[in-house]
Amino acid sequence: MGLEQISEQVIDTDVLVVGGGVAGCCAAARAAENGLKVTLTEKGHTERSGNAGQGIDHYGPFPNDGITWKELIQQVEASQNDINGGGRFANSNVLFQHFKHKLWSMEELEKLGVPVKWHDGDYYWFPRADHPRGARYWLRVHWQDIKPILSKAIKKRGVNVLERTMVIDLLTTEGTVVGATALNVRTGAFIVIKAKAVVMATGMFQRCYENEGIMPWNYNLRYDGCPATLSGDGYALAYRAGAEIVNMDCNGHGYRLRDDLLISGGNLVHNDGLPSNDMTWTGEEIATTNTEKYAELERKGLTPLYRNLAHLPDDYHKRMEIAFVDEKMVDFKFAEERGANPRTHHYELCALKPLTFMAATGIFIDENHRSTMDGLYGIGDCAAPLHDCANAAVSGFLTADYLPDIISKTAEPVIDEAQVENQKKLALAPLKVKKGAEPLEVECSVRYICEHYVSIFKSEGKLREGLRRIGSLRREFLPKMKAGNPHELMRALEARNVLNLAEAHLNACLSRKETRGFFVRLDYPERDPARDDMLTFQRMENGKEVLEIKQVPGLKLEYAKEIE
Repeated sequence: MGLEQISEQVIDTDVLVVGGGVAGCCAAARAAENGLKVTLTEKGHTERSGNAGQGIDHYGPFPNDGITWKELIQQVEASQNDINGGGRFANSNVLFQHFKHKLWSMEELEKLGVPVKWHDGDYYWFPRADHPRGARYWLRVHWQDIKPILSKAIKKRGVNVLERTMVIDLLTTEGTVVGATALNVRTGAFIVIKAKAVVMATGMFQRCYENEGIMPWNYNLRYDGCPATLSGDGYALAYRAGAEIVNMDCNGHGYRLRDDLLISGGNLVHNDGLPSNDMTWTGEEIATTNTEKYAELERKGLTPLYRNLAHLPDDYHKRMEIAFVDEKMVDFKFAEERGANPRTHHYELCALKPLTFMAATGIFIDENHRSTMDGLYGIGDCAAPLHDCANAAVSGFLTADYLPDIISKTAEPVIDEAQVENQKKLALAPLKVKKGAEPLEVECSVRYICEHYVSIFKSEGKLREGLRRIGSLRREFLPKMKAGNPHELMRALEARNVLNLAEAHLNACLSRKETRGFFVRLDYPERDPARDDMLTFQRMENGKEVLEIKQVPGLKLEYAKEIE
C-alpha cells in the first residue's frame, strides 16, 4: 500500500526526540548543532512543557565545597538503597558521567541563552540542610523561563518541532528501533516518523496513583510536576517495544506534602541549609524519618504530622519566596488567593502516600544513555538512574554528542508497513466507539486499584486481587474506551500507557518477597539477602511480559580510578 497511503505525513529524520522538556530540548539543540537532521515531538507546547514548565529554582549537585565526585555518588547510592532497597543504584556508571559533566553542561545551557549566575553576577551556592557539614554543592538559579528560552533555541537551530503531537508506539525491525508512529492531538493526523535513532525524553511516571493534593474529585490531575509528563509514555513505549524498564516495584517517596496549598518539598527543606520543623499534631517536634517510623507514630495516635517554617528568619523567607516564583509560581498564587501565609502555615505531611519513585524507575540505560534495544536512548526523568533538571540537561547534551558517529554507521531505516497499520488501527479505535468508557474513567480505575491493592504496605493477597482487577480493565474496558476528538484520543493513549505500567508495577511488587527501605511486604517482613545488588527488570516479548531479577553493573575500573 505504501506509507503515504496509510498516514497523513511521513517524516524522514536522523534523530527523533520524543518529549520537549529540558532533556529533549538540550538533546535536539545539540544534535542539530552537530549537523544532524532532528525532529522533536511534544504532546503539549515546548514553551511550557515538561516538569520544568513552571520553572526551576536549583541546579546540581556538583563537586564543590569539599564534596567530591566519590562522596556524591556514595550519597546518591545510599539514598537509593534506603528507598528502592535493591542494594545498588541502577547504574553507577551513569552517575559518574553526570557528575563529571554537570559544570560543562551548565556552560552549554548558558550558550543556549539560559542565565546561570544570580542577580549579583556571581554563582549562588547554597548549603544542604541534610548534609552534616552544611556543604554548598547546589546552585540556586532563577529559571522561571527556562522552557521558553530552550523552545526558542531549538527552533532557531532548525529542529523540526511537532507540537501537540503524541507518539503512539515505536517502530522496530529485527529488534532495532527505526522510528515511531504519532498522532497530532489537535487535527487527528496520523504520522509515521522514520529515524536512525530515537531519543526518549518523556519524563517520569506517577499517574497510576492519586495526586498529592487532598482534592475530593477523581479526575484531578494536580500532581507535583507536569501531569502530561507523568503518564509514563516513554516507559510504556520502550517496554512494549522490548526494551527493559527497571525498578517498577518502587513507589515509596518518604514524606510528601499533602496540603491543598501544595509547596515543593525541596523549597521547604533545603533552601540555604536551614531545616524546617516537623511535628506531630500535638506539637511535639520530630526528626524526619522513614515509613516504618511514620507507621509507629500512627499507631500511637500522633499523626497527622505537619511541617512549619515559622521559626526561620525573615531573610530565609524572602529567599524561599523568590525560589517559589521561579519553580512553583502557580502554587504560590493559590496560597496568596486563599489567604494562607506560607511563613506560618502548617503543611500536612504523609509518609504513606504511594507515589512511583521518580529517580528509581524508568528505562534501563548504560553510561552512554543507550537502552537495551539498538536505536533507542533514554534521557531525563524517563531513564532509570536520572531525575532533576541537571541530569536532564547533561543526558541530553551527552547523548547528542554520541549520535553523529553512530548515525554515520547506521543504515537507512526499514519500516514494516503491517506494523504501522496495526498501530494505527489500535490507536484510532476509540474514535469508533460510541458508547463506552471515557479515558479518565479507565485511568481513575487504575489509580483506585493501585491505591488500594499496592500502596505502601503490600501483601500477596492484595497484589493478586489488584492484578485480577487490572486484568479485567485491560480485557473489558481498554477496548471500550471512547474518544470524540483527537484530544480525547490522546487521553485514551495515556490511559493505555498508565494501565500497562500499573500492571508491570504490580507484577514487580508481587515478585519481590522481602521488606527493605520503603518497600514493605507485610507477609515477608525480613530482608532477603538474595536481593542484595539485584534489581527487577521487565520487558515485553510477543505481547507478554518477561520479568527477570538481575545484578546491576558495578562502577567501571577506569571510572573508579578517576574519582579516587
